[in-house]
Amino acid sequence: MKILVMSSRIYSIEFELIEMPEEKHILRGVIEKIGMETSMLKYTPAGKKEIRIIKPVIDHTRAFEIIVQTLTSQEHGKISSPDEIEAIGHRIVHGGEKNKESEVINEAAKKEIYKCIELAPLHNPYNLKGIEAAEKILPKAVNVAIYDTSFYHSIQNHVYLYALPYNLYKEYGIRQYGFHGISHMYSTQRAADILKIPEKKLNLISCHLGAGCSITAVQCGVAIDTTMGFSPLDGLMMSTRSGSIDPEIVIYLMKIGWSINDIQACLNRQSGILGVSGISDAMEKVVQEMLEGNSRAKLAVDMFVYRAQKYIGSFYVALGGVDAISFTAGIGVNCPIIRELIIKGLEVLGAKLDGKKNKSFTGEEGIIHSDDSRIKILCIPRNEHLMKARETYRVAKKQI
Repeated sequence: MKILVMSSRIYSIEFELIEMPEEKHILRGVIEKIGMETSMLKYTPAGKKEIRIIKPVIDHTRAFEIIVQTLTSQEHGKISSPDEIEAIGHRIVHGGEKNKESEVINEAAKKEIYKCIELAPLHNPYNLKGIEAAEKILPKAVNVAIYDTSFYHSIQNHVYLYALPYNLYKEYGIRQYGFHGISHMYSTQRAADILKIPEKKLNLISCHLGAGCSITAVQCGVAIDTTMGFSPLDGLMMSTRSGSIDPEIVIYLMKIGWSINDIQACLNRQSGILGVSGISDAMEKVVQEMLEGNSRAKLAVDMFVYRAQKYIGSFYVALGGVDAISFTAGIGVNCPIIRELIIKGLEVLGAKLDGKKNKSFTGEEGIIHSDDSRIKILCIPRNEHLMKARETYRVAKKQI
């Protein structure tokens, strides 16, 4: 079964065509800057170099048309007819409380995704646009929703509830939801494969460290806690997001004249690594400045590392011990020094890196713990497209 998986965002659509159940990569790409004259299509057929084409793309429907044209083109296409695409998997950022697992998209599912727009206003509207484009252009294909939040429906209510008046949860859905679920789900499955531990017996602390950062505690293959909360702003310090702060800070800023828009911009786009370092939102650049003696860069790195260690330590206790710690996403797989600094503070738990192995795995999958480490340590590049393909295949094969 040929499955097209996609992530539709405000200005872009990422996509990949995968043959299932063989998990054979056929072609992947992205359309960037949707709605602009300088829109760019970038795609890479299996075994070939990346191809880039600049052309205006007016909206998400046109973007999806271009994706299908690319897949069927005589020069670089990999299928002869759009009808070969039997199913389409859509990443949906917020599924709310009702959407607890991946499902075929029908009118009822779209209504629930629409209801969650108020919880994810920068994501769900564009996830819906991707669905509508797919339904219009490939009407025979089965569309499947893979919810980023569904991985966390195993978390118990004493963990996901905030200590607020209970009616705020009942009336407005204010609770911890968790995000990056598709990424953590893939890390969990891959860690189980690498370590040859049945997924249902695996205790894992999965660290997704990238532009957005989250850590998830996985017990017997299911999530029991995570760092992101009601929104992706909570938890760890990130590239431009503050992570957890005292809520009184928001009240104070409002009292001294800051607007809601000012505060939102500050917390989401001007804080984190960028805000503290004053240099860049790219960890690689900040680390380089730190090594050259920049004190602000060192402060940003120290803060980032400490917060990761604090959550890992607390999740170790919550899990009652772990089999492994995994690192994924841009910082997690590409910054050996960040992995080294984080694990260095966890030696009290019995976690030890092999220095040579750690430095040798940059952007690659690998086992990086030392022989005497009581906890396995893994580097697992993210592969959310494959995870979406697996979920799409699992759901769609029942319909086809």
